[in-house]
Amino acid sequence: MRIWNLVLKEFIQFRRDWLMTVFIVTLPVLQLVLLAQATGSRISDLSVAVLDHDSSSASRRMITALDNRRELAVYVRARSPRPYPATLADTHRLLDQGKVTLVVIIPAGFAADLADPSRTPQVQLIADASSSIPALVASSAARGAVAAFARETWFSGKNQVSTIDLRTTVRFNPTFNHKFFTVPAQVGFIVYQVTLTVASIGLARERELGTLEQLMVVPLRRIELVIGKAIPAMVIGALNFLLMLAVAVWSFHVPMHGSLPLLFALTLLFIVAEIGYGIFISSIARTQQQAILFVFVLAMVDMTFSGYLVRVKNLPIALRAIAQVVPFSHYLTIIRGVMLKGAGLDALWPHAAAMLLMGLLVTAVAVRNLNRSLD
Repeated sequence: MRIWNLVLKEFIQFRRDWLMTVFIVTLPVLQLVLLAQATGSRISDLSVAVLDHDSSSASRRMITALDNRRELAVYVRARSPRPYPATLADTHRLLDQGKVTLVVIIPAGFAADLADPSRTPQVQLIADASSSIPALVASSAARGAVAAFARETWFSGKNQVSTIDLRTTVRFNPTFNHKFFTVPAQVGFIVYQVTLTVASIGLARERELGTLEQLMVVPLRRIELVIGKAIPAMVIGALNFLLMLAVAVWSFHVPMHGSLPLLFALTLLFIVAEIGYGIFISSIARTQQQAILFVFVLAMVDMTFSGYLVRVKNLPIALRAIAQVVPFSHYLTIIRGVMLKGAGLDALWPHAAAMLLMGLLVTAVAVRNLNRSLD
């Protein structure tokens, strides 16, 4: 009977703490539904940039054949006088930014080669293999589209050539090593987890130990208190990043093609943004246990919407916008872009700007909420 009373008391406490009950019940279900839907769906609508040097009816039919594949979607600039890339540098920029998975280059004279039985028309594919599975799917679909185009034009009598010389170049990961995609993501997640945990328990620990009131009576402004708690989290997060990066490069042989100072600077920006989230959690958590639980819940949400487990494009359309306000999502693009692609700030600045904006907004809300909780 005594045990039953204790069990009943625990369930009553759960019922009173409605916010925690909602987290425990609904978020795991939501994560399971989203992940099951994303992983169970077929990969489709992989962006393909077409560089058309021929500008003929044959090249336009080739573009249509590519776009008709379920796995592919031809990249088009919205509201632009030049909807397709104009130069090879444009296609490389799109690959560096992660906006396209595949580039298809149709050379000048394609239509003439197609009509001349003594010549073999050529088409070049450039695949972004930093994410190996989408690159394999896109390359296979493009080869199928080119082969179907050749058969269709040959049977219709529009050309005398039944084959097209298809040449494929694989960038960033020629061996399609899946480890090159997963290890940088794991480095980013460890930095995210450590930084968020350290930042979130700072004030919660002071409140739990009863020393927060002592800090409030010393000649220390609120913003100075926040900065004093943020600096250790930033230092620990930065050291943790350097250690994890060294393990990734030296132990797992993940390439480091880009600038280490650039990656370190953008990582510091990401750490600062996550410290803002940690301060917000610390301002609402009454104990360290609550803070860790909130970190766990937030990590579940961020893993779902960041592209850490599945592609963001596999999520429902209404939820893709949420991924754009998750700093972890932008940081994964940055760390993979710098390490695997050698991308520079010219390609990554939109993601850096998004992290900076979200970090400022969340930090401002966290400081304001902290001031209210301390008053």
